Amino acid sequence: MKITRVIKYNLIRLFRLKSGPHHVASGITIGFIPSWLPTFGLGPVLSVGLARLVKANTVSALVGGVLGTFIWPLLFFLNYKVGSLLLDRNIRVEEVEEVEYIDAVEHTYTGIVNSHSSGFTFLTGAMCNIVISSFLIYFMVYIMFKTHRVRILNKIR
Repeated sequence: MKITRVIKYNLIRLFRLKSGPHHVASGITIGFIPSWLPTFGLGPVLSVGLARLVKANTVSALVGGVLGTFIWPLLFFLNYKVGSLLLDRNIRVEEVEEVEYIDAVEHTYTGIVNSHSSGFTFLTGAMCNIVISSFLIYFMVYIMFKTHRVRILNKIR
């Protein structure tokens, strides 16, 4: 099966959800949150769990979690950059290609213990990015579903 056909099918399923714009936007927003942290591939599962916890749409949360799974190197890079900007520190990561998953996991756990480590920089950036991206994603998806849902669904078909 072609990847474009799978993407089109899942987009149609997403836009046909019977939930209102608030529930869909909340689900995608909640689903994207674990993508900012090293979750060892459990991000989509955590997304669904978080969505159930806050009573958001679980299907859209899964979509948000899967979207973040594909771009985790960029998200982790942004965590390091934003954290170093906020804490006024130099970091060793200068390009997206330098982001290693294992290093991010190690930095995250050392950052909880040591506030002068690169892990604290990573966690600070992650928390800031989670807050900002949550507002942006929620409002973009809410507006898209509120005003353009039918038009987008017709174009996809």
